[in-house]
Amino acid sequence: MAKLDETKMKTIKYWDAGAPAYRWNQLVPELTAQKFEVALRMPSAWMNMAIYDATVLAWREKAKYQRKRPHQVDPSLKPAINAPQTFSYPCEHTVTAAAAAHVLAYFFPAKADSILQLGRAAAQSRIDAGVQFPSDVEAGWKLGEEVAKQVIEKAKQDGSATVWKGEMNKDPKKWTGKYPVGINLVSYVPLVLKSASQFRPPAPPDFAADMKEMKEFKQTFKSAATAYFWANSGDLWTDLAGKKMFEYRLQDDAPAAARIYCVLSTGYHDAAIAIMDAKYAYWGVRPNQYDSTYKPLISTPPFPGYPSGHAAAASTSCGILSYFFPADAEHFRKLAKDCADSRFYAGIHFRSDNEVGLAMGRELGRYVVETLMQKQGSVSLKSWKGK
Repeated sequence: MAKLDETKMKTIKYWDAGAPAYRWNQLVPELTAQKFEVALRMPSAWMNMAIYDATVLAWREKAKYQRKRPHQVDPSLKPAINAPQTFSYPCEHTVTAAAAAHVLAYFFPAKADSILQLGRAAAQSRIDAGVQFPSDVEAGWKLGEEVAKQVIEKAKQDGSATVWKGEMNKDPKKWTGKYPVGINLVSYVPLVLKSASQFRPPAPPDFAADMKEMKEFKQTFKSAATAYFWANSGDLWTDLAGKKMFEYRLQDDAPAAARIYCVLSTGYHDAAIAIMDAKYAYWGVRPNQYDSTYKPLISTPPFPGYPSGHAAAASTSCGILSYFFPADAEHFRKLAKDCADSRFYAGIHFRSDNEVGLAMGRELGRYVVETLMQKQGSVSLKSWKGK
């Protein structure tokens, strides 16, 4: 601490913001932005499962050893930041950093060295700040690394290596394209769902009435803005979860924060699988294919339309966040509805796609929360489908 300088203080304050998992959840979208094939495997789910399991194990060790913080042992030592009101050994920020860094290094091997260096920087910042002993950090790193190794072994069995050998749809009344993007997700192993088809909706309707409504829709500035916003919204729901943790001051409760991130990202992982299962079960046609004279506001995604992935994923996330932040449930529902409507405004989804997607997501989100929380908040290796 006697060697603290401005550079070290910037690092300390950066990693001290929010819960230990906060910065790592900000990093994942940056990594996946240019790696679509990796993004489909949803590394955030695997990372957050590792963080949560490692954090739970760290808390058991804290309760076992009850080691005091450095400034409690030596009152003359003044931490550079507010010290957590928890036992010191092992370090919660380090166990998170090690778990996250090793999982992300597996998914992004070309950037493994820099990711692991970030993890080490996060860990060292706690020593530099005077809130952890070096041995707290050492133990936390070993624990996080061991959990990550087990998670990585499970991730290797996620089904992503399966090669699709099916046939493209040739029915002109259904979706057609050069290649069925995302169809491999149907072979992925769900983390909570019993199967990819567990929440598959019924077959889509005839889209004649939907098409008529879409062609008669009068675009406004607000509707166009909504369409563009949700088309480029990024990982809004994870960001929103982080914001709510700040608002409710949960950043100091590392296990609670890690659990929220874990359930949310796990739910999104399984929602993506279920969505693609439904899309390729029906090969639902897109508006600009149903009527070639129709021109959408934005580019149409290269996969079937029914049900809307944006609507289903938003509704799933809404249900999960509503469980953890019930006072904000109405706000979450409005966001999910806006997200669904935006795809109609954009001209790339029929209203039926969106309504079915919202309903599907509500059921899926409820199931994920009920299944995981019935285990008294434990999202452990033993509970995973891929064992």
